[in-house]
Amino acid sequence: MKKLLLPAVFAGLFLAACRKDDKPAEPAPLEKEAAYLRLIVSDVDQARISVVDPLKSTSAPFNVKAAQPSLYATSTGQFAAIISRAANTVEFFNTGIEKHGGHLHVHEAGMSPVTFSEAGPTHFYAHAGLNAIFNDGTGTLSLFKDGDLEEGPGTILPVAQPHHGAMVIFDDHTIAVTQKDGSVSGTLPEKVKIIDRFGKTLHETKIATKGIHGDAGNGKLAAFGSPDGVLIVSQNGEQSLVPYPSSFGDAWLGTIYGHKALPHFFGSTSLGLFKIDPASKQITEVLKNNNNIHQYLLDGEGKHFYVLLTDGTLKVFNAATGQQTKEAKIAPAIPDGATAAQKPYFAVSRRALYITDQAAGAIRSLSLPDLQQTAAITVGGKPFKVLVTGDQEGLEAYEH
Repeated sequence: MKKLLLPAVFAGLFLAACRKDDKPAEPAPLEKEAAYLRLIVSDVDQARISVVDPLKSTSAPFNVKAAQPSLYATSTGQFAAIISRAANTVEFFNTGIEKHGGHLHVHEAGMSPVTFSEAGPTHFYAHAGLNAIFNDGTGTLSLFKDGDLEEGPGTILPVAQPHHGAMVIFDDHTIAVTQKDGSVSGTLPEKVKIIDRFGKTLHETKIATKGIHGDAGNGKLAAFGSPDGVLIVSQNGEQSLVPYPSSFGDAWLGTIYGHKALPHFFGSTSLGLFKIDPASKQITEVLKNNNNIHQYLLDGEGKHFYVLLTDGTLKVFNAATGQQTKEAKIAPAIPDGATAAQKPYFAVSRRALYITDQAAGAIRSLSLPDLQQTAAITVGGKPFKVLVTGDQEGLEAYEH
């Protein structure tokens, strides 16, 4: 169902015109969340997702293929990709919140009729209107735009031998994708080449590593973790390695984070969180891991990096400088020996932080400026992971 907001706008203009005093209008209070933002919440035990409207504190369940799927937002935020690797299935939830220029079209929400069934769907990447899933079992990419999820399954590109692969999409929709040549035992790939979105090779591999895991990009550069250093791949095909500090020993960065707003990347390992500077070819420590880091997250604007510690403390860092800006206790301490399914997980929008509370069967929201709780929204069951989808800008919805 589409929602028309024009009458409210005209009413506001009428009231402004009838104001009899000359005092400036009071600024409107900042809403605790954008009206058309939605949260997608998975469950520990049940094969379902909960779709949450934070502003209204409502939740609706939808059945999916399996419990504990991986959740990703597509490039526009309209869809959530629900990846069940063990079931070889990718499902999609359509929030119905479609960006159209400077406003929104709002349609009925529900599960998309489109389902992917390639073997071993794992890594997901979205950039500049294009989405990709690497299917480990077939060495293929599922490549699609949001519009394909209403009409068909997109494109399946054979790109490599089956392996635990990864890819990064550049601004021009070319793709850096991993390759497996068998020089290293196991499922990790050793190399990266660049293809266009039709599968044609544009730039061959230049550097072979002892294994690749972890990927991120900023539209111009791609970064991949490897034991040899962080492999930097540029849009024009150039490749180089950023070496690890001698203090790393045998450790390497197997998870990489990046954003189009940042010229650098971040990487995490058992040693902690590190800033990766491709220009200076230096890796510097941001936060040491004293066996107390539970979750890392770079926000959707590339402005802040969030780290949740096992004692329930959240540390916030300026993503441009790597400097800590604030911290607060936002959750109970995680008991020693707790499994992944027994721990809280969080996500952030432009205005709020959302964290799962399994004991209460709820999602708690906290205001970003002060990290104080503003609401608890019941979803039932045991909430596992939470994903931000829909509109974060606070755009209005119109029909035309």
